[in-house]
Amino acid sequence: MVKAFNKKESKRMTCHKKYKIRKKVREHNKKLAKTLKNSIKKKRKIDGSIPNLAPFKEELLLEAVNQNEIKSEQKKQKKKNPPTVVTKSAVQTSQAISAKSVSSHITISQCDIIVWVIDIRSAKECFCEETFSELTNAKKTVVFVLNKVDLVPKSVAYQWYSVYSKRAPTFVLKSTEIILTECEQIITALKTSLARFGGAKPLLAHLKESSTEAEKKIGVIGGPQVGKSCVISTILKQCGRTKAKKATETKLSETLKLVTVPGLIKMEYKGVLNVLNNIHQYMNHPTEVLTALAHCITKQDAMFHFTLPNYKHPEGLPDALAVRYNLYFQKEPDHEAVGRLVLKQFRDKKLKFYVACEDSDDSVNIPDDQIGDVHRLLFEGDALRLNSSELNIIITKKEKKEKSTDCDSALIPLLKSVT
Repeated sequence: MVKAFNKKESKRMTCHKKYKIRKKVREHNKKLAKTLKNSIKKKRKIDGSIPNLAPFKEELLLEAVNQNEIKSEQKKQKKKNPPTVVTKSAVQTSQAISAKSVSSHITISQCDIIVWVIDIRSAKECFCEETFSELTNAKKTVVFVLNKVDLVPKSVAYQWYSVYSKRAPTFVLKSTEIILTECEQIITALKTSLARFGGAKPLLAHLKESSTEAEKKIGVIGGPQVGKSCVISTILKQCGRTKAKKATETKLSETLKLVTVPGLIKMEYKGVLNVLNNIHQYMNHPTEVLTALAHCITKQDAMFHFTLPNYKHPEGLPDALAVRYNLYFQKEPDHEAVGRLVLKQFRDKKLKFYVACEDSDDSVNIPDDQIGDVHRLLFEGDALRLNSSELNIIITKKEKKEKSTDCDSALIPLLKSVT
């Protein structure tokens, strides 16, 4: 059969030819890149030699030779004596003075009325006899403020109030720096039950009574990390005032001024607050710390926080936590890991603790005007608490019991009719 003259040739290509073309193109691109690389002008190195006509040529050459010799000697010494690794010294956080605080001696000399802030969780550690004797010698009016009442049971608050009320007029307080708008944004359903601060009204009334005759200044002093600035902010909030940006004093009334810079008492804690402020140091000895802290934690708090079954307190706390979190070493409970776990809970401020007072007078009670302002925050020993860094919401078991009793009373007549 004769082929047609008008038939076009196909554009198909064999694989051998196709890969050959690709190889040639690749080689061509490599050549172009090589030529471009060689064509770029390299920077000329500056010659370090000194010309013969330069003045002081010999002196400059001698200086260069001496410098080279010194460098070579230094290198040899480094090889013989290698540099030692320098470790940072442990920072003492308990004595760390913030820039916003002044020494307590300055506030005592400047102010007439002194508010001494004490952490009620461990009130014995926060008291210093030297500063108290200094205040009595200077004839200053002292007012004790037991701060952080919401973290302590009602019975413990009564105990410490009876001890400090013998020395000077004392007030129970819960201070905070939370703004109302933040509370509303977080929880809208519990606006009425949430209290920003409590106990500021009777304290302010007492301060105003003491300054009726002449103008007086109020100064706030206390140990490290006790809540001095929070107490100042609560007093200002109760008066409806704000801190002055440049001035260190704010006027509360016509005859009363508050010094907004607190005075820090330089003191070393020797109990639970020392552990709380220097946790990074005590992480190396967790078992010893755990035995000491077990007495400061109640059995109900431990069982509620760690969801533990019934155990023997305080000796059985390490073993119960080891079983709960499966912390074992060589088929035995690892007390070191348990101690670190408890210390981390202390560091994150999730676990409640307090030290009860041994020498207390049961006859002395907190006045009704103070309890009326703080009754929402105080709780009995059987209270369930939702731990949070910003808010302390209290939900008592009594409300649940009342609801259950109402339901039972409604079911009794129905059961009688059935029988």
